[in-house]
Order: sequence, then structure tokens, then C-alpha cells
Amino acid sequence: MFQISKNEPDYFNQAKKRVSTPKLKEAWDDNNIKDIRSNLREHILLHEQNLLCAYCEKEIDAESKNSNIDHFKTRHLYPNETLEYRNLLVSCNSKISCSHIKDNYRLTKEDYTKIINPIYQNPNDYFEYGFAGDILIKNDLSKEQQERAEFSIEIFNLNHKSLIDNRKFIAESLEVCLQHGCEIDDMIESFNGYTSFIMDIYKKLQEVKK
Repeated sequence: MFQISKNEPDYFNQAKKRVSTPKLKEAWDDNNIKDIRSNLREHILLHEQNLLCAYCEKEIDAESKNSNIDHFKTRHLYPNETLEYRNLLVSCNSKISCSHIKDNYRLTKEDYTKIINPIYQNPNDYFEYGFAGDILIKNDLSKEQQERAEFSIEIFNLNHKSLIDNRKFIAESLEVCLQHGCEIDDMIESFNGYTSFIMDIYKKLQEVKK
């Protein structure tokens, strides 16, 4: 996960004004919104998420259909936030992690107070990464922060074996790249996503070299 800054496009703001019931979950299926959802997804991916899934940070092709606009707070619990732009993130369509797992978890409103929201919190304040590819919880957190970090990993299944294996492969490749004098920007460009992981592991590899 990584922190995301939102920048609402004017066409979405204008479309919302034409929806007769904007505070209901059905507003998402209003034709005024349906007609622009594809453009909205591309805007969020390109201009806010750097073509990365908001949760696992896998790279997403903006023109493909391997992603979805996720209501961070689900519409059935928070219908009044259906068209709230700061509630919209783009997630990969993985069946083993991210929005699919979150939305099938049967969360309550109380549960949402325990999840890291990458719009309002910086996940890098909670997580670090291991060379084996796993997401770790930082040691200097309060008990409440530790619980929030643990719950967030669980809710999005961010330590699923496939994600760990992908990150482990990148860590091993980073070590080789670093031995050949590669720079961090080159490494980020070479791999498909996982930017937070790459930056953290690169920093740790640099420290090992000293």
C-alpha cells in the first residue's frame, strides 16, 4: 500500500450534479456515472496511482480491464459516500487479495476504523518489508497502530504467497542490480509495480553495503 493524493476531475464533479439520488448506492449505476467510469478509472490510475493497484501495488494497464474502481468504504454500508471522490480507488481484479477480499470480508463500520486508508494515512508509517518478500509491521508503533497494520494486511491479504513470491524475486533481482551499479529509478522502471517494496529493500541493501 502507498499513500495516494486525490485530484477530482471536473467531468466527474459535473456528472454528480446530474444524478438525482447521489447519496444512494444506486447512484453508481446512474447513466451519468456509468458513461464516464472508464475514463475515471484511467484518470485515477494515471494521475494518482502511477498505474499501481492501491493495495498490493501490482502494475495495472490503464487500457485493460484487469482492474476496478473500488469504493474503499463499501456502498452498502456507506451509501452516502457512493459518489464521494475521495472514496474511490483503483484495485487490481485479483481473486486472492485487494478489493475482492475486502468486499467479501463482511466488514462493519467499526471495522473500517481499524483499516489503514491510504488517502488519509501513509502506509509507509506502518509497514516495512523483508528480503523474503513479506510485509512487516514496524516495531515503533503503538498497540493501536500495530493492530491497524495487522488488520489491514489481513483485510487485503497482502501477504498471500503469490505476492510474497513476487516480492522475493524482486528483492533477489535488486541485489544483483545493485552489484552492477543500478540506480533506484532504473530498478523501479524495470519491475512491474511494488514501488514501496523496491524503495525499502533498496535502502536496506544500501545499508548492508556500508
